[in-house]
Amino acid sequence: MPPSAQPQHDAVPLDGRRERGARNKAAVVQALLHLYEAGEIQPSAARIAEIAGVSERSVFRYFDDMEDLAASAIVIQWERVHQFYEGLDGNGDFEQRLENMIDHRLRLFDKTIGVGRASAVLSARSATVATAMNQRRAILRAQAVEQFAPEIAANAESDAVARIVDYTLSIENIEYLRSCVGLSRNRTRETLMTALRLALS
Repeated sequence: MPPSAQPQHDAVPLDGRRERGARNKAAVVQALLHLYEAGEIQPSAARIAEIAGVSERSVFRYFDDMEDLAASAIVIQWERVHQFYEGLDGNGDFEQRLENMIDHRLRLFDKTIGVGRASAVLSARSATVATAMNQRRAILRAQAVEQFAPEIAANAESDAVARIVDYTLSIENIEYLRSCVGLSRNRTRETLMTALRLALS
């Protein structure tokens, strides 16, 4: 048999192994995100493997370590939720923009808080996660300042007001109101509305 013909016999099993490997790798990432969303902030490799339906050894066949896995999960998570960072309506008077902003931020909170809680813990020891979180915060900060640019610019303490607006609308502050203070979604909305009216009046 000519040497050039040999790869044709190996192509199917090789491609099959690659496809299976790609599926297993994706399953591991999805398992980690599922566990984050379910409230398991620091799942073990064994737990991730159990959910993914692979062996524990497979986790580290596809990823160098847990930080490498977390970095991959962040990329996938961004693909899943980036549309919730977009689509903010900046039209209308102050009250319209205020309602649009808060409703937009609460939807984002609902979609991302499970992974967000895990990211907050992981960022203390993972430069990859910390960088990703800071990038997300920068996007939200710019978004909030742009939404209320006229009101912020009209205030003599515009820099301080911009920081107050950014903090008030932060995912961390919403998490505090929901989880620590125990407010319902509606009460959280009312609280944010009042805080921003006071800050931007």
